[in-house]
Amino acid sequence: MQVRKMNRAEQYLNLAAEVRAKAELEDSPIIRAEWENLAETYVRLAEQSEGAPSASTYDPIQEMLDRAAPKKKKR
Repeated sequence: MQVRKMNRAEQYLNLAAEVRAKAELEDSPIIRAEWENLAETYVRLAEQSEGAPSASTYDPIQEMLDRAAPKKKKR
């Protein structure tokens, strides 16, 4: 079985689904609305990233991963 890596748009759509699920479980209408706003933002990011070459697209997720990665020590 071959596993295909998700493209950026698919990742954003998955994030949107995850935060929508959190919104459904939220009791507070204010926090629920914020989860929904975040989901819509992820959907817009997915739309923007579809068909765009990755080199010319700002990628906040990759930036966070790069910052979190351990730094190589200089010798």
